[in-house]
Amino acid sequence: EIDCNDECGGSAEEDECGVCGGDGPEMCWDGSYECDASDCPDEPGGWDGDACSMPDFSIHVTADGLVLYNTSEAIGGFQFNVDGATVLSASGGAAGAAGFMISNSEVMVLGFSLTGTTFDGCGTMVEVGLDGEATGLSGIVVSDAAGNALPFVYYDGSESDVGGCTDMNACNYNADATED
Repeated sequence: EIDCNDECGGSAEEDECGVCGGDGPEMCWDGSYECDASDCPDEPGGWDGDACSMPDFSIHVTADGLVLYNTSEAIGGFQFNVDGATVLSASGGAAGAAGFMISNSEVMVLGFSLTGTTFDGCGTMVEVGLDGEATGLSGIVVSDAAGNALPFVYYDGSESDVGGCTDMNACNYNADATED
């Protein structure tokens, strides 16, 4: 008899996911099983790691140095410090694709365009080579092509921050708000 690898007398079988010799479905965070981990349900309150699902005007660094962004306005330049690791290099991402000049020190990354080129939307802003694991970004300055500051903040991946007015005496006070 021929198995799923077309071997005569072989013992390979298709698993429940239709993969010859596969290990079967993967266990999701909630104990359910899916053949493709991307089909697992989202964790409650958890961020999926996709830059496009981050809040507008936010920036995030992964432990291995991908700097993610989400913006509704064009970015003409940026500067930030990398916390928790030493910066060895910085290049690529949307900034590199837009022809930005990108430079770095051991703690800081700087990117800008000499020609007025910008980028927007969401994705990887720049890839940072690191010694150690990044724990966050600080000193964040992001500007448009005219040099005007854009209101970028660091997004840590938690869904705990609720935007709104935190002034109890204001007419638009939001009791659920955790940040102004």
